[in-house]
Amino acid sequence: MESLPADPEGIQIMVPKGDFHIFKIPNLSLPAANILKQQMLSIGGECAVSKHASTCSVDQAPAILMGTKKQFVRLIESLKNQPFGLKTVSEELTKQFESIESTRLLRIGKIEFDFAKRTGIMGILNVTPDSFSDGGKFTQPDVAADASLKMIDDGADIIDIGGESTRPGAAKVDLQTELNRVLPVIDRIRARTTVPISIDTYKSKVAEEALDHGVTMVNDISGLTFDPDMAAVIAKHNASVSLMHIQGKPENMQKNPHYENIIDEILESLRKSVAVACNAGIPNDRILVDPGFGFGKIYEDNLFLLRYLSEFKSLGYPILIGVSRKTFTGKALNLPVTERMETSLAALCSGILRGANVVRVHDVKASYRAVRFLEEILGKK
Repeated sequence: MESLPADPEGIQIMVPKGDFHIFKIPNLSLPAANILKQQMLSIGGECAVSKHASTCSVDQAPAILMGTKKQFVRLIESLKNQPFGLKTVSEELTKQFESIESTRLLRIGKIEFDFAKRTGIMGILNVTPDSFSDGGKFTQPDVAADASLKMIDDGADIIDIGGESTRPGAAKVDLQTELNRVLPVIDRIRARTTVPISIDTYKSKVAEEALDHGVTMVNDISGLTFDPDMAAVIAKHNASVSLMHIQGKPENMQKNPHYENIIDEILESLRKSVAVACNAGIPNDRILVDPGFGFGKIYEDNLFLLRYLSEFKSLGYPILIGVSRKTFTGKALNLPVTERMETSLAALCSGILRGANVVRVHDVKASYRAVRFLEEILGKK
């Protein structure tokens, strides 16, 4: 419109008319669903409801709303004084638009990441003998610390240290063994760089020790569900947290995982994790969400999550994805773990295009180059 050139004031009026959105509203009473449909149709939008809603053969029904931003602004206003819980729908829609339009910021320690400008890169450092990709390579603290410095030179913004493998079928590691693996490495890295360090653990005692040694973020694969003390430990240290979804536990998560509606179920699980974090006192700007690629998902689930990753923007938090070298990135071409870099980069870029803000990777240099050039294409500066 500017190239026409259209009038600047006219552009401001016209842009919302071309800004199209789709929202799913769950668990509406039948009166609410029918009123919502009437209201949306009256302003030129669209509302799909279950065919059973009109016959009253169900007690509740979800609705899918489709319209421009301008239409949603009118809908939000019209629902404010409506009964049957529609005022709450109005408030939730308002929050959704605030989330969509907000600049996603994340604070880790004293460092602020602005994801409107660039994608964050988290380098993976597994100090375990049995991790699926790099197990045994970094069990010596000095070697591990050197590897982390190399990742930072290659473009890593965060180093994520793990002392227990969470690959499918992995055996649990006792507390002291995990601490013995990670603390010497943390100390060596912390002495040589101020780059944020994340601890990949679901144990609150490991997290607490790591935080006391200079870590400023916890990457919890359980989304605060495995250890009831984890949220309080993170809040006490004013640390950041990545809340991941997992179905089951590492030892059984790939034994016939199943979902009725994978997006809805993961969204609901992550909402609960976010609520636990917030109730414990963890600030909003220190929370990320992660749909958990490969953690209780079959091949088709992982592809579906990548296609519809943008749905997780509705949570209002930065999105972290870990697709690097995962089994699903090798399946289509029957690639071993050592030959999945290119397919991992394809998955990574697909995720960024659909809303990923932080990418957790093994191949930092290649990932950094792919991400930075993708951002050049997208016009991020």
